[in-house]
Order: sequence, then C-alpha cells, then structure tokens
Amino acid sequence: MVQVKVKTLAWVLGAIGSLAAVTAFGVAPLTASDAQATDSTVEAVSFQPEVIESRGTLIQQERIRRGETLGTLLSRLGADDAEFAAFVRKDPFAKSLLELRAGRTVSAVLGTDRSIDRLTYRLSSADPVGLGRRLVIARQSGKLVAYDEPVPAERSIETRTAQVRNSLVEALDAADIPDNVLARMADVFGEDVNLRDVRRGDRLRVVFETLQEAGSLEPPIVGRILAVQFRGGQRKIEAIWFDRGDGVGDYYSFDGRNLSRPFLASPLEFTRVSSGFTESRFHPILRDWRAHKGVDLQAPVGTKVRSTADGVIDFVGQQRGYGNVVIVKHNAKQTTLYAHLNEFADGLQVGSKVRQGDTIGTVGMTGWTTGPHLHFEFMIDGEHVDPMAAVRAIPARGLQGAERARFTIQANEYKARFGLLDTQMAARFE
Repeated sequence: MVQVKVKTLAWVLGAIGSLAAVTAFGVAPLTASDAQATDSTVEAVSFQPEVIESRGTLIQQERIRRGETLGTLLSRLGADDAEFAAFVRKDPFAKSLLELRAGRTVSAVLGTDRSIDRLTYRLSSADPVGLGRRLVIARQSGKLVAYDEPVPAERSIETRTAQVRNSLVEALDAADIPDNVLARMADVFGEDVNLRDVRRGDRLRVVFETLQEAGSLEPPIVGRILAVQFRGGQRKIEAIWFDRGDGVGDYYSFDGRNLSRPFLASPLEFTRVSSGFTESRFHPILRDWRAHKGVDLQAPVGTKVRSTADGVIDFVGQQRGYGNVVIVKHNAKQTTLYAHLNEFADGLQVGSKVRQGDTIGTVGMTGWTTGPHLHFEFMIDGEHVDPMAAVRAIPARGLQGAERARFTIQANEYKARFGLLDTQMAARFE
C-alpha cells in the first residue's frame, strides 16, 4: 500500500458577530495622482500534514471549466472509472458533484488501473470565517461511499496599510487589499464610517485572515478582519475582533466599546430599501392597499442572503406569493423571514443551525414580484415589527472582569503593530 501525504489543516473557526450596514462604495476620484504608500506582512500558520492511506499511486487536480461535464472532468483527471461515474449519478449525496461550478478545484487519488480511490470537491461557499464543507467520494472496503467534511484550510494572517493619494480604489489596489475587505469593514463599523467620503491623506490599516483550501488550485479568500483602523481628517475609528472563547466573539473599539450587534443591520451586504414597513401600501400586483409587514431590499439575482443572527432553520420551501422562503428561529421570541429567494444554500434544511452572516440563499424573483429583491421580515412573539428598527434596538454585550483584562492585552498588541506601521511609513518618506 502506498501512503500519499497531503498538507492539510482542519481549521475550526467560530461564527462572526458583526453589524452590517447598507453601504455603497462608489468613490469619487480626488485630484492628486501620487503613488500610494503600502506595507504588507504575511504570517504563515504552521500545520501538521495529514496522512491519507490509499492503494493509489497518483494525485491529480483540475480546476473545473465553464460548461464542464462529469465525463470531460474525469477524462482530464486521467480517470477511467465507469463504476464511479454511475455511482455519482445514482447516489443522492454524490450527485452534488454534478454541480461542477467553474473555477472550483477537484482533487482525486487514482489507482494503478486509473480508477478513483478518493475524490474531493468543495460544496458550500465560504462564510466569513471558514471555507464551508466539501464532498468526499471514496472507496472503503472496495465499496464507494459519499460523505461531507469541513474543508481543511491553510490560514495566514496579513497586515496591510494604504494611504489615499488619488482615490480609495487605487489605494486599495496599490496596497493589495482585496475588494471584499471593504464589505467586511461595513460589517465591523456599520454606519460609523462612510467610505464614499474619503480625502487625500486618509489612511487605512488592516489585519485580516486569508484562507485557502489545502492543496487547492484556487486563490485564497479573505476570512475575518482581526483589527482595522481608519483615519480620515480628525476621525480615527478602530476595531478589534475579540474571541471570548470557542470562536465566539464580537468587534470592539480599542477602548472596549462593543461595536457588534446580536442582529446584522441587513441580510444583504449592498442594497437599498425599495419598500419599507407600513400598515398601508399599494400592492403592485394585487392592485389594492394592504399592510407591508417587512422591507424590500433591491439587489441583483444571485446576491447572497445572510442570516442576520444565530438561529435554527424553522422553514425552507415555497409559500404562495412569497416564492422560495427561509424562516430562521433565533430564540423563543425572535424570528426572521427571507422571501422571493432564487436558490437555497447547499444542505439547508429544517433544524439546521446557522450562524450570523451564514449564507442561507440568494436573491431572486420567485412568487409574486415585479423584479429581483429580498423581502425581509422580523417577528417578536409572533408579531411583525419594523426590521430595520428592531435590529438596531437590541443591546450589545459588554466586557467584564477577566475578559476585559484579556481584551486590554490584545488591544495593546494591535496598537503596537499599527504604531510600527506608522514608523515604517514615516521612514519611507524621509
């Protein structure tokens, strides 16, 4: 038997407790065109290799192409395994391989007869702090089986700083700061930072995680922001992710004020409210006046819809004029509803646990609707309330005792890191 060693790390990360804001990041160019000052540090996290026992002699990887079929994929992997192909088409769980999403990496361990001993394929989209789950199809005692497991990830911590000389977009580009860091910042700061209003000299410093599937051909993605500081004019706004234990935590200002909320301000990262909560609205399809017990959030078809808080799936399916619907029960009192969805998230079912920020579906226009949008409702003790007001009214959790002392140590470490960046930038311009 041949042992094939593959570097992996099963990185278990908790849910992110954060406050999102409905923010558009269109930035008007400023006048100067100087180059942006940048700095970056990458800290690789060590990991132990996983040993996979197999009779196979070859590991093959391919990135799925647009329009790929199972047959063409197996051929490019160098596999000749009719039994495997038949199993994928027949087994209810293995069928998820037939999604064949372009750009995803498929890894296979092949036997000497070109049959597949083990194949892995990432299923769910990445959440704010992980890479989701992956499908595994493997031979066990000569029989093919299919199951899922957490995606093993390689994790790095990166530090970036950028100073606006011309526009925020160019500053981020020059500093090699990924675009979705801005979306993460909206979750952290909420309405405290208006990223449309930047000026020459404004400066951003950020420490964030990147995650990459072990052995994957896909590029790394941004995970959680660990610390961030935005300085514009006389403003200086800072935040630190503080883990209270078991991956559960919140964002706090450097002086210990909780910036997070139990509920996200919006289930969409970028949107606008097209119809608010009201007791009397003219229905565009039914052509009469009736109550509108939620808010409508306009967004393109396919935009990710997030659970606004931790909870359990109470309903997933179709409801007459609402089309595709997900209902999340957060506790004994609070429930949220998400309607007109295009698709449900992979593996979503009644009883599934979701964390704040988890993708539960995508925006669509199913049911009675004149265009793509998300209908969002918030209920307390079964009574509808204005969602946008309710999510802001629930108080945040503070720090006490030993937690406060541990937070202070962590805050001082990030202050020192940002201070070092200032020193490096000043030296660069001397």
